[in-house]
Amino acid sequence: MVNLKGIVKFGFVVYSMLLGFSSHAAENVNQFAVGVKNSPLLISEENFLGNWKYSAENVPYEYAKGILFISKKEGILTVLVALRGGERKAQEVKVKDNTLSFNLNLEGHIVSVSINVVGDKISGKASSDDGVFPLTGERRLDPE
Repeated sequence: MVNLKGIVKFGFVVYSMLLGFSSHAAENVNQFAVGVKNSPLLISEENFLGNWKYSAENVPYEYAKGILFISKKEGILTVLVALRGGERKAQEVKVKDNTLSFNLNLEGHIVSVSINVVGDKISGKASSDDGVFPLTGERRLDPE
């Protein structure tokens, strides 16, 4: 009879420990999942979609301001840049490491653009043979 009581006590202790470990593990898993789900560091293509007014510093007048039209059709991300002198379609559009990047052909010169988004603001840079130029912008809210 004494051995039976000892076995039951040992079983109860083991059961309590396993319950404690599993509830602790479940709490950690849930915290991790919520942290990843709500993390501002995870930016997808959808965060860039929309129309963005931008301005660039120290560039020729015709390129200093414009609108970026960023859309996704049939799974393909596209960027159309409206400038004072007309529209240009971007090439090699991609999102990697929370940055949207693309290339523009402006009068035979390739300009590489990379931007980041935080809420309704964008910031980034345009790089060409003439240097690196900062750019900023904000989401353009069109009337409904």
